[in-house]
Amino acid sequence: MNPVIIRRLTNMGLRKGLAGQRGWLVVGIGLIGYRVIKRIALSGDPVVYRTVVRPGEVFEIITKARPK
Repeated sequence: MNPVIIRRLTNMGLRKGLAGQRGWLVVGIGLIGYRVIKRIALSGDPVVYRTVVRPGEVFEIITKARPK
């Protein structure tokens, strides 16, 4: 979803919800929850490579400077 639309609906939902419209309050709180979960899920570095290392195997990581 478009972040601008989510932000506007969240603000409108909370504003109208706190004014007494229960449906809008549910929309605002639901979208806040969506934004929090999305932020938590996207935090951290992305996984580039994943493998299983069994006993006796060696997995070595070597880094090199980027060429200029």
